[in-house]
Amino acid sequence: MAASSASHANETARRYASALFDLAKDKGELATVDSDLKSVTAMAADSEDLRRLLESPAFAREDKAKALQALASAAKLSKLVSNFLATMATNGRSSDITGAASHFDELYAKHRGVKRAVARTAEEMPAEQRQKLEAILAKAVGSDVELETEVVPALIGGIQLRVGSTLVDASVASKLERMNTAMKGA
Repeated sequence: MAASSASHANETARRYASALFDLAKDKGELATVDSDLKSVTAMAADSEDLRRLLESPAFAREDKAKALQALASAAKLSKLVSNFLATMATNGRSSDITGAASHFDELYAKHRGVKRAVARTAEEMPAEQRQKLEAILAKAVGSDVELETEVVPALIGGIQLRVGSTLVDASVASKLERMNTAMKGA
């Protein structure tokens, strides 16, 4: 049942994101809306109170809508995003806002012909190394690449790289795991 509920929430977020994308495209505000939604997602990640507001059924829909519009105004977000947040809250979908923001970002990247990649390393990647990796990936996939980096100390060293659904795991942790598996089988 939980998987079905999560799947439904995911689909709901996609529908809202798609509708917002079409509206933002018609109004020529794709970049602004994308930036504003990233701000909302960052605020939600940094604020326990905001996460509670989005997730909790204890707050009335109208109260959520008013609070989100006040937040949008204080953060100087576009009117389109402010109305979007209020609409989702009024429709009882405030818990899907960050999912919708993520789906909007995917649609915007696709619209611009940009591929997304995630590089996971044990330590922070230096800017020069990141730029080289982006250039190599862009050449390999034949389009611009936006690289997101994550620090995962458990990898010990090396890199895990995901482009779309393809994962290249050249981490020390995975090499050790493969050696361990091979030794158990020997």
